Amino acid sequence: MRAAAESTMLPFLDRSNTEVMTEANRGASEDWSLALRYARVPFYPNDKLLLFYGHAMVFRLGLHIVTERVLAGEPVLYVDGANTFDPFAVGRLARARRRQPRHVLAMIHVARAFSPHQMERLVADCLGAALGRYQARIAMLAGLFETFYDQALPDYEATRLFGRMMSAIDQLTQQGYTIMCLCPSAPILTRSSRQHFDQLRVRADRLLCVKEEQSVVRLQDDRQGDARSWEIPRTLFTGQ
Repeated sequence: MRAAAESTMLPFLDRSNTEVMTEANRGASEDWSLALRYARVPFYPNDKLLLFYGHAMVFRLGLHIVTERVLAGEPVLYVDGANTFDPFAVGRLARARRRQPRHVLAMIHVARAFSPHQMERLVADCLGAALGRYQARIAMLAGLFETFYDQALPDYEATRLFGRMMSAIDQLTQQGYTIMCLCPSAPILTRSSRQHFDQLRVRADRLLCVKEEQSVVRLQDDRQGDARSWEIPRTLFTGQ
């Protein structure tokens, strides 16, 4: 994949051969079941803020969803706070669907954050403009809280940063954008990060818990009264 220069205004990787989404592609991309075709997990038009949490497999699941969205014709923004974006995994998924990896990767715009202040800036100050610039409707926030797991970060500062991010996310979802958050359970949580995670859970339109059980990955819908769940073979994610 050819390296590209980062924009000083919008720190997402910018590639000159990014495809423009056509109206036909927009219609085809409404079928959210493409993201998890094996398990047939349903998604709905009102799912604007989605939270996938639990096992670290959420990151691998996120790569599948991102790739499927691009294969359906949609550019996607990927904000990476846990160094999880794997272009080689995306390339393998693209080749499995007989698509050129470079074409798929060209439609995934990645920005990385290594501190809570960087994460806050990306989400609160850059994300909205980047969605418009790349004609994207979907942003994936991978490891939203990972940069906040720092005991040196005062609770009041963490709360301020989180508040700005949530305000921006609320505004984007009200404008019709879809925000998908990947939040694995962390071994150590500060009190403020636990409170912020709980707030995100309450505000999410869709809440899917990811668990690993023997040879399967289980997704459980925590918002449905019947506690619906779906099983996906682990080999689908690992290739092993």
